[in-house]
Amino acid sequence: MEIIISSAILGTLLSGLFLFSVHRLNRNHVTIENKMNRAHVDSMALINNSLSKEAHAANHLYTRKAICFEEASKIVGDLIFWAEKSVVPSTSYNFGSKLDIAEKMAKAYEDLRQYTLQYSAFFDESSDLQTNLGLLMGSVNNIQNLVNSTSFNAGQPAWINAVKVFQDQLTPVASAFKKEIHALMSQNS
Repeated sequence: MEIIISSAILGTLLSGLFLFSVHRLNRNHVTIENKMNRAHVDSMALINNSLSKEAHAANHLYTRKAICFEEASKIVGDLIFWAEKSVVPSTSYNFGSKLDIAEKMAKAYEDLRQYTLQYSAFFDESSDLQTNLGLLMGSVNNIQNLVNSTSFNAGQPAWINAVKVFQDQLTPVASAFKKEIHALMSQNS
């Protein structure tokens, strides 16, 4: 009987030691798993943070570029407006003499040129735009030379031809801006 009791006690002690060992191993496993989960959460947070910063920077640049093209398009609208008024006004409103209108056209061109130079980081990508602006500059200078000459007459064929050349060279500039704006809009939709 003593053997049975001592083996029962021994079995109980061994079971207790076994349970204690399993409990201890399980606790170590949970601790390691928790550390791994924390490390995973931390690394995911870092990745998410860096991606968020990149997305914010990309959105900021997109917005800045869109604003630049919008502002430049307004100036191109002024150029088109004054080019139309220099040939035939659409209403009876008097916008001033052809000399005044030519000065406003030249001022709008200079504003556009200055704007594209100030924000050249956004406009340098479009080589067609820069080429067309250079051609437009020649037309503006031609118009300025005509209106500043002593024999200027708004009814002259030279005047009408100069304005027509200006309008023809303005069309690709306006188209380049529209193309860039449409590309920006389709890029973000």
